[in-house]
Amino acid sequence: MQNSQSEPLTSVELDLVIPEWSCPPNVVAYTTTRAGGVSIGDFAGLNVGAHVGDDLLLVNANRQILPHSEKITWLEQTHSNRVVSLPTVDTTADAAFSTSKSQFCAVMTADCVPILLCDKQGRAVAAVHAGWKGLETNIIKNAVSYFNCPSKEIIAWIGPAISQTCYEVDTDVAGLFRHIRGAVTPSSNHGKYLLNLPGIAQAQLEQAGVENITQSHLCTYSNEHRFYSHRRATHQQKRTTGRMVSVIGMR
Repeated sequence: MQNSQSEPLTSVELDLVIPEWSCPPNVVAYTTTRAGGVSIGDFAGLNVGAHVGDDLLLVNANRQILPHSEKITWLEQTHSNRVVSLPTVDTTADAAFSTSKSQFCAVMTADCVPILLCDKQGRAVAAVHAGWKGLETNIIKNAVSYFNCPSKEIIAWIGPAISQTCYEVDTDVAGLFRHIRGAVTPSSNHGKYLLNLPGIAQAQLEQAGVENITQSHLCTYSNEHRFYSHRRATHQQKRTTGRMVSVIGMR
């Protein structure tokens, strides 16, 4: 263990990304950054991922200092297109939907796209984890279908994710999204392409009928001091890295 039970757990002030969107006043939404928390080494800061090899004592301490931590349901994410409605005992999913003030939705990311959704009335919320696999299998469309309102009454925020200039993929992955305008551009490396995950997420939201969409325009890869990035860690020959969490709920 990296920290014994007898040693005090300390943290610095949290640096939360608060969406700048037109959500109802009763909706609570944020994405964490690396700032704050007690994890050390490759996970230094506010790592909330319990599956990446970090000391679970430290991960739990990090989770407990989050706003509304007692209401958050943590998913077992598998890059699927599965959505669960909270409360649930089956947490193997990559998106969560809630109409309860006591059940907050949350998804962890470290380059993939976190998408927060709510309706204009502030009666329902959802959080979506969308990597290229989830986008390819329509997880956004699945999450939108849970709302009992017209899609045009849903408000969406696309949180911090890896930007197109930093996300190189092979021909097969690029080919899955060539039909979306601006999703794929050639890389300077032969046979490689740059993929626009946030742009694809926005296009799929629009296709699902969502009109009110806000992009955070924050890149996880390029801001090492603020965000964890799985792709950056791989390029630095690190075995792993931490996770941020995007949370949404209702007061």
